[in-house]
Amino acid sequence: MKITKVRAVTHEVQNLITGWKISLGTKDNHELIFVRIDTDEKIFGVGVASPGAIYISGDTGVHHLELINNIFGPAIVGMDPFELEAIIRKLESLARTAERAMAGIDLALHDLMGKALGLPANKLFGGAVREGVRVNRLMGMYPPQEMAEKCKAVVQKGYTALKLKVGTTLKEDVERVQRVREAVGPDVMITIDFNQACSAKEAIQRIQKMEPYDVAIVEQPVKAADLKGMALVRQSVQPRVMADESVNNAAEALRIIESGAADVISLKIPKMGGIFKVRKVAAVCEAAGVEYLVGTAPGSRLLDAANVHLAVSLRNLTLPCEIGEFERMANDPCSGLEIVEGISRPPQAPGLGVEVDLVKVGLAG
Repeated sequence: MKITKVRAVTHEVQNLITGWKISLGTKDNHELIFVRIDTDEKIFGVGVASPGAIYISGDTGVHHLELINNIFGPAIVGMDPFELEAIIRKLESLARTAERAMAGIDLALHDLMGKALGLPANKLFGGAVREGVRVNRLMGMYPPQEMAEKCKAVVQKGYTALKLKVGTTLKEDVERVQRVREAVGPDVMITIDFNQACSAKEAIQRIQKMEPYDVAIVEQPVKAADLKGMALVRQSVQPRVMADESVNNAAEALRIIESGAADVISLKIPKMGGIFKVRKVAAVCEAAGVEYLVGTAPGSRLLDAANVHLAVSLRNLTLPCEIGEFERMANDPCSGLEIVEGISRPPQAPGLGVEVDLVKVGLAG
Protein backbone atom coordinates (compact mmCIF):
# COMPACT_ATOMS: atom_id res chain seq x y z
CA MET A 1 0.00 0.00 0.00
CA LYS A 2 1.29 3.47 -0.93
CA ILE A 3 0.11 6.99 -0.16
CA THR A 4 -1.10 8.69 -3.35
CA LYS A 5 -2.54 12.00 -2.18
CA VAL A 6 -2.67 14.25 0.89
CA ARG A 7 -5.20 17.09 1.14
CA ALA A 8 -6.03 19.57 3.90
CA VAL A 9 -8.89 22.08 4.20
CA THR A 10 -10.07 24.49 6.88
CA HIS A 11 -13.34 24.14 8.77
CA GLU A 12 -14.61 26.49 11.47
CA VAL A 13 -16.52 25.44 14.59
CA GLN A 14 -18.22 27.86 16.97
CA ASN A 15 -18.38 27.89 20.74
CA LEU A 16 -21.96 27.32 21.88
CA ILE A 17 -21.17 28.73 25.31
CA THR A 18 -20.88 32.52 25.31
CA GLY A 19 -18.18 34.24 27.35
CA TRP A 20 -15.88 31.21 27.48
CA LYS A 21 -12.33 32.43 28.17
CA ILE A 22 -9.02 31.64 29.83
CA SER A 23 -6.36 33.87 31.38
CA LEU A 24 -4.41 34.04 28.11
CA GLY A 25 -7.35 35.36 26.09
CA THR A 26 -10.67 34.40 24.55
CA LYS A 27 -11.82 33.02 21.20
CA ASP A 28 -15.33 31.87 20.33
CA ASN A 29 -14.59 30.50 16.84
CA HIS A 30 -12.00 27.78 16.28
CA GLU A 31 -10.35 26.95 12.99
CA LEU A 32 -9.76 23.24 12.40
CA ILE A 33 -7.76 21.64 9.60
CA PHE A 34 -9.21 18.39 8.27
CA VAL A 35 -6.70 16.13 6.51
CA ARG A 36 -7.44 13.30 4.06
CA ILE A 37 -4.81 10.76 3.02
CA ASP A 38 -5.57 8.49 0.04
CA THR A 39 -3.81 5.29 -1.06
CA ASP A 40 -3.41 3.20 -4.18
CA GLU A 41 -5.73 0.59 -2.65
CA LYS A 42 -8.65 3.06 -2.48
CA ILE A 43 -8.53 3.14 1.32
CA PHE A 44 -8.28 6.58 2.91
CA GLY A 45 -8.03 8.08 6.36
CA VAL A 46 -9.20 11.40 7.79
CA GLY A 47 -7.52 13.34 10.59
CA VAL A 48 -7.84 16.77 12.13
CA ALA A 49 -5.27 19.38 13.13
CA SER A 50 -6.10 21.98 15.75
CA PRO A 51 -3.98 25.10 15.21
CA GLY A 52 -5.31 26.64 18.42
CA ALA A 53 -5.55 30.32 19.16
CA ILE A 54 -2.36 32.12 18.16
CA TYR A 55 -1.85 33.32 21.75
CA ILE A 56 -1.58 29.65 22.76
CA SER A 57 0.15 27.91 19.86
CA GLY A 58 1.91 30.85 18.18
CA ASP A 59 0.74 29.44 14.84
CA THR A 60 -2.04 29.98 12.30
CA GLY A 61 -4.37 27.87 10.22
CA VAL A 62 -2.91 29.36 7.05
CA HIS A 63 0.52 28.06 8.03
CA HIS A 64 -0.94 24.61 8.75
CA LEU A 65 -2.52 24.47 5.29
CA GLU A 66 0.74 25.52 3.67
CA LEU A 67 2.72 22.87 5.55
CA ILE A 68 0.33 19.99 4.93
CA ASN A 69 -0.66 20.71 1.33
CA ASN A 70 2.65 21.95 -0.04
CA ILE A 71 5.42 20.48 2.14
CA PHE A 72 4.38 17.53 4.31
CA GLY A 73 1.88 16.01 1.89
CA PRO A 74 4.10 15.83 -1.21
CA ALA A 75 6.98 14.51 0.92
CA ILE A 76 5.08 11.42 2.05
CA VAL A 77 3.38 10.54 -1.25
CA GLY A 78 4.70 7.12 -2.28
CA MET A 79 5.42 6.03 1.31
CA ASP A 80 3.80 3.08 3.05
CA PRO A 81 1.24 4.49 5.56
CA PHE A 82 2.14 1.73 8.03
CA GLU A 83 5.76 2.95 8.24
CA LEU A 84 4.84 5.62 10.77
CA GLU A 85 8.29 6.04 12.31
CA ALA A 86 9.78 6.76 8.88
CA ILE A 87 6.96 9.18 8.03
CA ILE A 88 7.35 11.14 11.28
CA ARG A 89 11.11 11.24 10.80
CA LYS A 90 10.59 12.66 7.30
CA LEU A 91 8.18 15.34 8.55
CA GLU A 92 10.53 16.36 11.36
CA SER A 93 13.34 16.78 8.84
CA LEU A 94 11.23 19.26 6.88
CA ALA A 95 9.93 21.55 9.63
CA ARG A 96 10.69 22.11 13.29
CA THR A 97 8.01 22.92 15.88
CA ALA A 98 5.23 21.95 13.46
CA GLU A 99 3.65 19.39 15.76
CA ARG A 100 0.08 20.62 15.32
CA ALA A 101 0.25 20.09 11.56
CA MET A 102 1.96 16.72 12.06
CA ALA A 103 -0.86 15.70 14.39
CA GLY A 104 -3.40 16.04 11.58
CA ILE A 105 -1.36 13.69 9.41
CA ASP A 106 -0.79 11.29 12.30
CA LEU A 107 -4.52 11.00 13.01
CA ALA A 108 -5.33 10.48 9.33
CA LEU A 109 -2.74 7.69 9.21
CA HIS A 110 -4.15 5.97 12.29
CA ASP A 111 -7.62 6.23 10.79
CA LEU A 112 -6.33 4.80 7.50
CA MET A 113 -4.40 1.94 9.09
CA GLY A 114 -7.33 0.94 11.26
CA LYS A 115 -9.65 0.91 8.25
CA ALA A 116 -7.15 -1.15 6.23
CA LEU A 117 -6.99 -3.79 8.98
CA GLY A 118 -10.63 -3.56 10.04
CA LEU A 119 -9.60 -2.61 13.60
CA PRO A 120 -10.33 0.30 15.97
CA ALA A 121 -7.33 2.61 16.27
CA ASN A 122 -6.32 1.56 19.80
CA LYS A 123 -5.58 -1.95 18.51
CA LEU A 124 -2.73 -0.41 16.50
CA PHE A 125 -0.80 0.54 19.63
CA GLY A 126 -1.44 -2.20 22.15
CA GLY A 127 -5.21 -2.19 22.57
CA ALA A 128 -7.41 -1.08 25.44
CA VAL A 129 -6.67 -1.80 29.09
CA ARG A 130 -10.01 -0.31 30.20
CA GLU A 131 -13.47 0.00 28.66
CA GLY A 132 -13.86 3.73 29.11
CA VAL A 133 -12.45 6.88 30.69
CA ARG A 134 -13.90 9.25 33.27
CA VAL A 135 -14.29 12.67 31.68
CA ASN A 136 -13.06 15.95 33.15
CA ARG A 137 -15.14 18.83 31.75
CA LEU A 138 -13.61 22.27 31.32
CA MET A 139 -15.22 25.48 32.53
CA GLY A 140 -14.30 28.91 31.17
CA MET A 141 -13.28 31.79 33.42
CA TYR A 142 -16.68 33.20 34.37
CA PRO A 143 -17.60 35.39 37.35
CA PRO A 144 -17.80 33.18 40.47
CA GLN A 145 -21.58 32.79 40.78
CA GLU A 146 -22.06 32.18 37.05
CA MET A 147 -19.26 29.62 37.06
CA ALA A 148 -20.89 27.82 39.99
CA GLU A 149 -24.26 27.67 38.21
CA LYS A 150 -22.71 26.35 35.00
CA CYS A 151 -20.70 23.74 36.89
CA LYS A 152 -23.78 22.53 38.74
CA ALA A 153 -25.57 22.06 35.41
CA VAL A 154 -22.63 20.02 34.06
CA VAL A 155 -22.57 17.79 37.15
CA GLN A 156 -26.30 17.18 36.82
CA LYS A 157 -25.53 15.58 33.44
CA GLY A 158 -23.40 12.95 35.15
CA TYR A 159 -19.92 14.46 35.14
CA THR A 160 -17.87 13.95 38.31
CA ALA A 161 -14.72 15.94 37.46
CA LEU A 162 -14.33 19.62 36.57
CA LYS A 163 -11.45 21.83 35.46
CA LEU A 164 -11.94 25.50 36.30
CA LYS A 165 -10.13 28.25 34.41
CA VAL A 166 -8.76 30.85 36.84
CA GLY A 167 -6.20 33.64 36.77
CA THR A 168 -7.73 37.06 37.50
CA THR A 169 -7.41 38.30 41.11
CA LEU A 170 -6.75 36.39 44.30
CA LYS A 171 -10.17 37.25 45.71
CA GLU A 172 -12.06 36.30 42.55
CA ASP A 173 -10.12 33.08 41.97
CA VAL A 174 -10.69 31.86 45.52
CA GLU A 175 -14.36 32.80 45.34
CA ARG A 176 -14.72 30.87 42.07
CA VAL A 177 -13.46 27.68 43.69
CA GLN A 178 -15.47 28.23 46.87
CA ARG A 179 -18.75 28.78 45.04
CA VAL A 180 -18.21 25.84 42.70
CA ARG A 181 -17.44 23.51 45.61
CA GLU A 182 -20.57 24.68 47.44
CA ALA A 183 -22.64 24.16 44.28
CA VAL A 184 -21.41 20.68 43.29
CA GLY A 185 -20.80 19.09 46.68
CA PRO A 186 -17.83 17.19 48.12
CA ASP A 187 -17.61 14.27 45.69
CA VAL A 188 -16.74 16.12 42.47
CA MET A 189 -13.02 16.30 41.62
CA ILE A 190 -11.86 19.87 40.98
CA THR A 191 -8.79 20.89 38.96
CA ILE A 192 -7.87 24.55 38.52
CA ASP A 193 -5.95 25.85 35.52
CA PHE A 194 -4.05 29.15 35.70
CA ASN A 195 -2.73 28.97 32.10
CA GLN A 196 0.55 30.58 33.31
CA ALA A 197 -1.22 33.57 34.93
CA CYS A 198 0.81 33.85 38.15
CA SER A 199 4.24 34.24 39.61
CA ALA A 200 5.24 31.42 41.94
CA LYS A 201 4.52 33.59 45.00
CA GLU A 202 1.08 34.59 43.70
CA ALA A 203 0.18 31.02 42.83
CA ILE A 204 1.21 29.69 46.25
CA GLN A 205 -0.86 32.35 48.03
CA ARG A 206 -3.97 31.62 45.95
CA ILE A 207 -3.70 27.84 46.13
CA GLN A 208 -3.20 27.86 49.89
CA LYS A 209 -6.33 29.96 50.32
CA MET A 210 -8.23 27.41 48.20
CA GLU A 211 -7.26 24.49 50.44
CA PRO A 212 -10.60 24.40 52.35
CA TYR A 213 -12.34 23.61 49.04
CA ASP A 214 -10.39 20.43 48.23
CA VAL A 215 -8.64 21.22 44.95
CA ALA A 216 -7.08 18.03 43.58
CA ILE A 217 -4.79 19.36 40.83
CA VAL A 218 -3.33 22.75 39.91
CA GLU A 219 -2.41 23.14 36.24
CA GLN A 220 0.37 25.37 34.89
CA PRO A 221 0.37 28.03 37.63
CA VAL A 222 3.43 29.88 36.25
CA LYS A 223 5.05 30.64 32.89
CA ALA A 224 5.95 27.64 30.78
CA ALA A 225 9.71 28.27 31.02
CA ASP A 226 9.73 28.90 34.78
CA LEU A 227 10.50 25.38 35.96
CA LYS A 228 12.10 26.62 39.19
CA GLY A 229 8.96 28.58 39.98
CA MET A 230 6.75 25.60 39.27
CA ALA A 231 8.93 23.36 41.43
CA LEU A 232 8.60 25.88 44.26
CA VAL A 233 4.81 25.86 43.90
CA ARG A 234 4.80 22.07 43.94
CA GLN A 235 6.85 22.02 47.16
CA SER A 236 4.59 24.58 48.85
CA VAL A 237 1.01 23.42 48.22
CA GLN A 238 -1.15 20.38 48.94
CA PRO A 239 -2.71 19.73 45.50
CA ARG A 240 -0.76 17.97 42.78
CA VAL A 241 0.80 20.30 40.19
CA MET A 242 0.31 19.52 36.51
CA ALA A 243 2.45 20.73 33.61
CA ASP A 244 0.74 21.61 30.32
CA GLU A 245 2.28 24.49 28.39
CA SER A 246 5.69 23.48 29.77
CA VAL A 247 5.61 20.11 27.97
CA ASN A 248 5.40 19.74 24.19
CA ASN A 249 7.59 16.67 23.65
CA ALA A 250 9.44 13.85 25.37
CA ALA A 251 12.58 15.95 25.99
CA GLU A 252 10.57 18.64 27.77
CA ALA A 253 8.78 16.00 29.82
CA LEU A 254 12.18 14.73 30.94
CA ARG A 255 13.26 18.25 31.95
CA ILE A 256 10.07 18.72 33.98
CA ILE A 257 10.66 15.42 35.76
CA GLU A 258 14.36 16.11 36.44
CA SER A 259 13.55 19.55 37.87
CA GLY A 260 10.80 18.22 40.14
CA ALA A 261 8.38 20.73 38.66
CA ALA A 262 5.24 18.61 38.37
CA ASP A 263 3.37 15.61 39.73
CA VAL A 264 1.28 15.18 36.58
CA ILE A 265 1.86 15.80 32.86
CA SER A 266 -0.93 16.63 30.41
CA LEU A 267 -0.66 14.60 27.21
CA LYS A 268 -2.13 16.50 24.25
CA ILE A 269 -2.33 15.09 20.74
CA PRO A 270 -2.37 18.45 18.87
CA LYS A 271 0.61 20.11 20.52
CA MET A 272 2.70 16.93 20.81
CA GLY A 273 2.38 15.94 17.16
CA GLY A 274 -0.14 13.08 17.20
CA ILE A 275 -0.77 9.75 18.90
CA PHE A 276 2.59 8.26 17.89
CA LYS A 277 4.61 11.03 19.55
CA VAL A 278 2.30 11.38 22.57
CA ARG A 279 2.90 7.74 23.43
CA LYS A 280 6.63 8.46 23.61
CA VAL A 281 5.94 11.21 26.17
CA ALA A 282 3.74 8.77 28.10
CA ALA A 283 6.60 6.24 28.12
CA VAL A 284 8.91 8.83 29.71
CA CYS A 285 6.31 9.48 32.42
CA GLU A 286 5.85 5.77 33.06
CA ALA A 287 9.59 5.21 33.39
CA ALA A 288 9.85 8.03 35.92
CA GLY A 289 6.71 7.11 37.87
CA VAL A 290 5.02 10.43 37.03
CA GLU A 291 1.26 10.55 36.55
CA TYR A 292 -0.39 11.69 33.33
CA LEU A 293 -3.78 12.37 31.81
CA VAL A 294 -5.05 13.05 28.29
CA GLY A 295 -5.71 16.75 27.76
CA THR A 296 -7.65 18.33 24.93
CA ALA A 297 -8.16 21.26 22.60
CA PRO A 298 -11.50 22.65 21.45
CA GLY A 299 -12.64 20.97 18.29
CA SER A 300 -14.31 17.94 16.84
CA ARG A 301 -15.50 14.45 17.72
CA LEU A 302 -12.70 13.25 15.45
CA LEU A 303 -10.05 14.66 17.79
CA ASP A 304 -11.83 13.39 20.88
CA ALA A 305 -12.19 9.93 19.31
CA ALA A 306 -8.40 9.91 18.98
CA ASN A 307 -8.13 11.13 22.59
CA VAL A 308 -10.25 8.29 23.95
CA HIS A 309 -8.48 5.63 21.84
CA LEU A 310 -5.23 6.92 23.34
CA ALA A 311 -6.59 7.14 26.89
CA VAL A 312 -7.97 3.60 27.07
CA SER A 313 -4.59 2.24 25.97
CA LEU A 314 -2.47 3.95 28.66
CA ARG A 315 -1.54 1.42 31.33
CA ASN A 316 -0.87 3.87 34.19
CA LEU A 317 -3.81 6.22 33.61
CA THR A 318 -5.91 6.78 36.75
CA LEU A 319 -7.04 10.41 36.38
CA PRO A 320 -10.07 11.79 34.52
CA CYS A 321 -9.28 13.00 31.00
CA GLU A 322 -10.39 16.06 29.05
CA ILE A 323 -12.46 14.23 26.43
CA GLY A 324 -15.72 15.73 25.26
CA GLU A 325 -15.10 19.38 24.51
CA PHE A 326 -16.88 18.78 21.20
CA GLU A 327 -20.08 19.15 23.25
CA ARG A 328 -19.59 22.91 23.40
CA MET A 329 -18.89 23.27 19.68
CA ALA A 330 -21.38 23.90 16.86
CA ASN A 331 -20.84 22.89 13.23
CA ASP A 332 -18.91 19.72 14.00
CA PRO A 333 -18.95 17.68 10.75
CA CYS A 334 -18.39 14.42 12.65
CA SER A 335 -20.74 11.98 14.38
CA GLY A 336 -20.48 8.72 16.27
CA LEU A 337 -19.02 9.73 19.64
CA GLU A 338 -20.98 10.82 22.72
CA ILE A 339 -20.32 11.06 26.46
CA VAL A 340 -22.67 8.93 28.58
CA GLU A 341 -22.98 9.67 32.31
CA GLY A 342 -19.56 11.29 32.39
CA ILE A 343 -17.77 8.35 30.74
CA SER A 344 -16.20 8.26 27.25
CA ARG A 345 -15.75 4.96 25.43
CA PRO A 346 -13.80 4.46 22.20
CA PRO A 347 -15.79 3.88 18.99
CA GLN A 348 -15.59 0.27 17.84
CA ALA A 349 -15.68 0.96 14.09
CA PRO A 350 -12.37 0.63 12.21
CA GLY A 351 -9.88 3.49 12.43
CA LEU A 352 -10.78 6.43 14.66
CA GLY A 353 -14.35 5.19 14.36
CA VAL A 354 -16.38 8.35 13.73
CA GLU A 355 -18.21 9.40 10.59
CA VAL A 356 -16.89 12.54 8.88
CA ASP A 357 -19.17 14.49 6.52
CA LEU A 358 -16.62 14.80 3.72
CA VAL A 359 -18.94 16.93 1.59
CA LYS A 360 -19.37 19.41 4.43
CA VAL A 361 -15.63 19.78 5.00
CA GLY A 362 -14.76 19.75 1.29
CA LEU A 363 -12.83 16.47 1.11
CA ALA A 364 -15.29 14.28 -0.81
CA GLY A 365 -14.11 12.38 -3.88
